[in-house]
Amino acid sequence: MAAPEDGGNVGGRDRRRWLTLGEILAVLALVISAASFWDAHQDRKIARAVTEKPRAATPLVLKASATDDGNALAITAAGSDRVIQTQTIIFPESLGVAAVDTVGNARIEVGWFADALRQAVPEPRKAGRLAVGIVTRYTDNGVEREESALYDIGHGWRERLLQSDAPRLEGITLVSRGGKDLAAKVETRWRKAHPAVP
Repeated sequence: MAAPEDGGNVGGRDRRRWLTLGEILAVLALVISAASFWDAHQDRKIARAVTEKPRAATPLVLKASATDDGNALAITAAGSDRVIQTQTIIFPESLGVAAVDTVGNARIEVGWFADALRQAVPEPRKAGRLAVGIVTRYTDNGVEREESALYDIGHGWRERLLQSDAPRLEGITLVSRGGKDLAAKVETRWRKAHPAVP
């Protein structure tokens, strides 16, 4: 007996069949799962971009501790991720002291300005403040930055046998952020604190 011409469809019935409800639900579940995966992937991508975005620089604050019996101040930056590279210390123009650059060893030494301060401040000398400008170049979590600010150096006076009095350094206090013409700000603050000094 010859095979049917319709390729085996008995009675010529179409072999196409409809998907069952279970199969439709399975396909829908697969589509929803894929969409959820893509959505979660995008959320992770956005979150990673936000966390990897460089953080905005917060203002630098310097700290100082007296060393060598007040003959020097060791300067550090607040924050463990900040490392001072170089500094320029600017003194009041009236003192006639040239700016000092430090590299790798952030500090202020009394010898830089002791003679000039002694001549500028008449006796009896009392504890006081010396305005200075500090320009700091530093790394902040690997990013190179620069900041300038006006600081006061707190100091007393130490009497010395057979020698002139010498300043004893105590610490520094932030007065204001730098901006333009830091040297002029230093001189203005010095003049305000010592109006009678020529």
